[in-house]
Amino acid sequence: MINLVGHHIKIEAMKILLVFISFLFLGSSNVLHQDTILKIDKHGNLLGLPKKYSPAKFDLAAKKLRIKDKEVVFPECVSKYFDRSFHSKVVLSASWYHETRFLPYYLNFRIGEDNAKGYTILINLETLELIYVNKHLVIRDTIQDSEVDLGQQCSAAYRSAIKTVY
Repeated sequence: MINLVGHHIKIEAMKILLVFISFLFLGSSNVLHQDTILKIDKHGNLLGLPKKYSPAKFDLAAKKLRIKDKEVVFPECVSKYFDRSFHSKVVLSASWYHETRFLPYYLNFRIGEDNAKGYTILINLETLELIYVNKHLVIRDTIQDSEVDLGQQCSAAYRSAIKTVY
């Protein structure tokens, strides 16, 4: 007599295991993904981006960003996050080599005194559109990230501040 029930359960378990392993391999590129850290030279040039994004400049004092033929002067409702603390530092990173199905290529401004608290401003690298502003805190080994609600007026002000330059 053949035990078909036990055989069927083993096949189902193997199918589930294969699906799980497939998710691990398919998702591993995002799990292993790491942003490229950018540098700003003394002239405000962003170093580390591919040439197709040139010119790339950021002026912290003027709160102005230029990537290729797009430029934005951050409106006060966004630029205030750069001024939250006298001792804040800005770390720039970017990603232009990931799958864009869920997130476009982006420029990431990480603003804060240390890794324990601060803000993240994520910007579409191609269009300079604002993706989000997040506030982050670390409390007892727990990272708390929450999106900042900028409101419709701020979002509209930001969108209208994006210009095409030649």
